[in-house]
Amino acid sequence: MAENVHRIGAIGLGGIGRTTLSSMAAHSSYELICAWDPDEVACMALRQTCSEMEIAASANAVIDDPRTTVIYVASPPLTHASYIRAIAKKGKCILCEKPLGVNVSESETLVELVADRHVPNVINFNHSNATASCYLESELASGAMGDIAGIDIFIHLTQWPRDFQIHATWLKGREQGGFTREMLSHWIYLTQRLFGEGHIISRHVRFPSNPEQSEVRLLAELEFGGIHVVINAAIGGAGPTGTDYTVWGTKKSLRMQSGGRISSSKGDAWQQELINIADFTQIDISRNITAAAQAFRREQVKVPTLADGLAVQKIIEALIA
Repeated sequence: MAENVHRIGAIGLGGIGRTTLSSMAAHSSYELICAWDPDEVACMALRQTCSEMEIAASANAVIDDPRTTVIYVASPPLTHASYIRAIAKKGKCILCEKPLGVNVSESETLVELVADRHVPNVINFNHSNATASCYLESELASGAMGDIAGIDIFIHLTQWPRDFQIHATWLKGREQGGFTREMLSHWIYLTQRLFGEGHIISRHVRFPSNPEQSEVRLLAELEFGGIHVVINAAIGGAGPTGTDYTVWGTKKSLRMQSGGRISSSKGDAWQQELINIADFTQIDISRNITAAAQAFRREQVKVPTLADGLAVQKIIEALIA
């Protein structure tokens, strides 16, 4: 086995887990070894897309397997802490889906443990090295946008969870689910990366009458590095679903949307940028796992770490507390 190939063990085989593993299967930096999920249907689905990957007897079997060098944690957030502790003690690299967790003090302990063990680690935020995110970053750095007047984050969903997530019943629960953790955290990470540390100015969150169900509306004002950010997110009503993330500049504004699209305006109608790219999704997944592979080889590369995940988690949990 080539030294620069990472041998993957995976815990959690939901939609995002299987999608990422399929991309890894086609990537020269990864070899898929074994995986585990408590749901036999999810395991059967993996066999259809990644037939070379063995189904292990348990999560611990994946972590303990002497062949695996990177463990990909794609299970629900409440399970992350125990798995990450076990992986860090084995000294294996960690790739973890967001959110890092829901208990801030527990996540603080995890970040300290991983740092003490010097374990390479990456948390899988969509905007890590996504095409549009990097384009926005370069436009900000060049001064092409002028001064930044503010940021608006608008999320609309007709239902939660969305159709493709309906099997993941935990996403609907208040304990570890909700669109704020699942969707907004990606955009909070991006904002923090581009503009600096954030804090909440005001917030209003509305929950349904069922005390076990997650939020249905969030209105909030925050500040990141002196930049004012407004969040307006809601479930319900007919209309387009997804996220609009607008950075308002005095010379040019840029708007990113779900699916990786980005548009610009200099005062006129929005004009789509990067029009030569038909499908951002697979390109962006490949870009993100390429950067993760470099991080696992301890190369200097910009990737979100568990420490970044903790910083995002602190804001997310405060928003919906």
